[in-house]
Amino acid sequence: MTDDRGSVSRSGQDIQAVAEGRSDTLDLGRGYHHGAPRELPAAVRQLTGLRTLRLTGTGVTELPGWLADLPVETIDARGCPLEVMPPLPWVRWALDAGKLHAFRRMIAPGRVYGATISTGDDAAAIAHLAQLIDQRQLSLTELVIEPQRMLLSSTWSNLADVDRHLDALIGGSPRLRTLRIVDCPLGRVPEPIRRLRHLTELSLSGVLPDELPDWLFEVPALAVLDLSHNRLSRLPAALGQAERLSRLTLSSNPLREIPDKVWELERLTFLDLWGCPIQRIPAEILRLPALTRLRVDETRPELTVPPPEVTARGLDAIRSYWRQERASGTDYLSEAKLLIVGEAGAGKTTLAKKILRPDYALNVGEGSTQGIAVSSWRFPSAVRVVEADGERVLERDFRVHIWDFGGQEIYHSTHQFFLTKRSVYVLVSDERKEDTDFRYWLDVVNLLSDGSPLIIVQNRKQGRSHDLDLRMLRQEYPNLVAALSVDLSDNSGLAETVARVRRELELLPHIGTALPKTWQDVRLALEGDTREYISSTEFFRICEEHGFAREADMKQLGGFLHDLGICLYFQEDPLLSRTVVLKPEWGTAAVYRVLDDPQIVANQGVFGPEDLERVWHEPIYEPVRDELVRLMAKFSLCFQVPTSDRFVAPQLLSQVRPAYPWDDRGGLTLRYEYDVMPKGVVRRLIVDLHDLIEDKAVWRNGVVLRYESGRAEVIEDYRRRRLQIRLGARNTRVMISIVDRALNLIHRSYPDLRFERLRPCNCDVCRVAEEPTMFSVRELEDFARAGDPIQCRSSHRLVDAAVLLSELWQPEDAGGPRRKAGPGEVFVSYKWGGDADELVDEMQGKLAARGLVVTRDRNEMRYRDPIQQFMRRLGAGQAVVVVLDDAYLRSKNCMFELTEVADRENFVQSVFPILMPDANIFDPMGRLEYVRYWEEKRAGLDEAMRLVGQENLQGIREELDLYETIRNAIARITDVLADMNVFTAARHAGSGFAELYEALETKVGERPE
Repeated sequence: MTDDRGSVSRSGQDIQAVAEGRSDTLDLGRGYHHGAPRELPAAVRQLTGLRTLRLTGTGVTELPGWLADLPVETIDARGCPLEVMPPLPWVRWALDAGKLHAFRRMIAPGRVYGATISTGDDAAAIAHLAQLIDQRQLSLTELVIEPQRMLLSSTWSNLADVDRHLDALIGGSPRLRTLRIVDCPLGRVPEPIRRLRHLTELSLSGVLPDELPDWLFEVPALAVLDLSHNRLSRLPAALGQAERLSRLTLSSNPLREIPDKVWELERLTFLDLWGCPIQRIPAEILRLPALTRLRVDETRPELTVPPPEVTARGLDAIRSYWRQERASGTDYLSEAKLLIVGEAGAGKTTLAKKILRPDYALNVGEGSTQGIAVSSWRFPSAVRVVEADGERVLERDFRVHIWDFGGQEIYHSTHQFFLTKRSVYVLVSDERKEDTDFRYWLDVVNLLSDGSPLIIVQNRKQGRSHDLDLRMLRQEYPNLVAALSVDLSDNSGLAETVARVRRELELLPHIGTALPKTWQDVRLALEGDTREYISSTEFFRICEEHGFAREADMKQLGGFLHDLGICLYFQEDPLLSRTVVLKPEWGTAAVYRVLDDPQIVANQGVFGPEDLERVWHEPIYEPVRDELVRLMAKFSLCFQVPTSDRFVAPQLLSQVRPAYPWDDRGGLTLRYEYDVMPKGVVRRLIVDLHDLIEDKAVWRNGVVLRYESGRAEVIEDYRRRRLQIRLGARNTRVMISIVDRALNLIHRSYPDLRFERLRPCNCDVCRVAEEPTMFSVRELEDFARAGDPIQCRSSHRLVDAAVLLSELWQPEDAGGPRRKAGPGEVFVSYKWGGDADELVDEMQGKLAARGLVVTRDRNEMRYRDPIQQFMRRLGAGQAVVVVLDDAYLRSKNCMFELTEVADRENFVQSVFPILMPDANIFDPMGRLEYVRYWEEKRAGLDEAMRLVGQENLQGIREELDLYETIRNAIARITDVLADMNVFTAARHAGSGFAELYEALETKVGERPE
């Protein structure tokens, strides 16, 4: 979440850029959503190089008199509630129509270059603007028509006045360069636009015209065109005449195909098709060499070409796909997954075997599937393909991978990693037991499969069956396509079931998708390979044998096969990226061998290297034991106990909640309630936050976490679809931020997961009630922004919503001054023992004197343990000062810190770099030197490891992974840091760290009481 604190930090950087002469423009409203400044910062008074001031989006009501002493030439005050200003007769203005009318005695019309008409402007203001233009007192270069800013809803009650004057406004402004008409339902394209010879930027977003006139694309200087949010199902052929067009936005239009004439726009650098139901991105995209950004929604079911797995990887991947297809020819995809799910003993394995061989004899003594069993099924099929000259039908062998999922409870929480999109699902129910939790399985498939078709197969054991209300279920689960009945003992209903499964497989939208022939050749070679896994080097060799020349293309294919579930190839993991598992069922079976091992089960999920040697004793496992343990961690199935060689599998922990002390006084409670709760959420949380587990206070459905003086108890109540979080009285905000951040990461793996965060009322009645009134956090934020109290449903008393929120975390905007929450905390990352020590000592004293707590670690620390806790604190929204010197950039511990921080989405807003003289990051050659240093470190260690037996490499592999992580990240990180507003150590020390303090105070959210 980007909040206003990050925006304040950016404006502070802009002020500094002007002060240093690197810019002459200050935008005080840049990036704000709430809490924008209401007055000019005092620091602006010192900006003797300021030429352009932008106030759009701020709350500034008065311009101070000292502004007249600065050389300001241009002020953009549109969308700003300005009321008072000093005389500034030389300034060029951009104003709202209402402000232009209000300031008509102070601002000469000839000094106005831009105007905005919004829903808040009355008829007199619009008429005044039109009169000035008609009398040629005003010549605009920018005109904007848009709803009033900062309002949740805004209607065009003045639409008739706008429509009446708009043609005259445009026609009387022949020097217009920018014209934006946004969310104003005119229903037409104003005709005077065609005569604007200087117009470079035009937006007609949400104008809703019946059609676009051809002349629109003949405007000679037009470079930027926004036609989003209209009802356009096609564009005229005249689009190809817009030769200067560099940016074209067509988002949220019912376009099913990208207009052919787009491919004639050779200067196009940006194309936005987000929200359009397009079916394919054709090879013609190669005709746009200047295109650098393409926005499409690869999750839309209509978009099948290229395959979504390719499209999701971006423009370069799409281009690579088409280049390879052109070079090697085309083949077509006729392959899919059939996933069979249901309770243990329902007949899933029998159905899978009878699909392959109808004469398979029932085996009453056959045990339940352990984990996942995968088998292959082929049948002849007619595949419909779409080519440039139309559709045709190809006779192909259809390949199906049948995944039979074990139904035991222990496997439910792990299935989520294998339930994929673009598959067909079969839910098998045992009609004799009548124990199938239909809602659970329908919900989990719906949650993870992105609407893949699902068939219910009722297994009539001993002839028993019961009716399902299919009509009602389909209303809730539109992906439920059929409910069929079968008796697997005599095969009655089997033929109909197999026929329906085949039909749904053949109708999957990706079937018939064109692929480069080299991809299919490699795919077939891997399918014929009898090995369970190969090295990534061997995978590249196979690709080269089948026509691949570029490693990037090979990795793209590897990612595609991984996304389809054909192999396991985790390219982003330094250890797992070395191995390609050709038989995913082999990898999953190896994992489940650990979870099913009687000794490990009896030991409540605790295991060590000796257990792994026993469970994976066959020679095939020995070279990849480390990778298999990492695979378990990747699937959140285990974690390593800090400073130990023991591992813990949370799903095997005791179900009994252990005894531990808890002081209820002063604590808080937060609850997560889910519409559909995936199984094992708390167990994934245990894995992610295992370094914070308090002593042995962990069990299968809950955990107690401790960080410094803060404590949090998290308990999963699956039956009631909720997580209950109880917080200790101290460090409340830090603890809830740690847990909330970890849960957010878990929730992201379920794209359509819906849940609500609830906080109990704090009135006197609710404080002692067993079931207090619970307010949703979203509801509290709405009331806090409005500054209104909220009523308790139990006591009917009014309580302060902002107070309820402030005890957990700060909302984006609480509708006024924020309550002081104690001193802010800043972490300092630096290489101790060098010149940085003295600087950090001085900085710590200066910042502490002004109320900021500086956290630093003077000890040379092991990079795994302390940094994990440091990252928890970052999750609570703290700031990091990074003191960069040459020793820092060559230190594995320091660089581990920096790579971990750099993985944050708001890295640039969280980091405050200070540059020591010997850190050479501004010179590209200097940055390359650091890249080369880490490449050599990694290569040297890798070579040394080859001379040592595998049994003696414990802990060394982890070091190699670290070197590889640093090597892969350092170029990107130093490039970002070089572009940031980096202070030198001398400048900070000379200013008493005043500028740093101001930026840090803003970031950590200090506010006066």
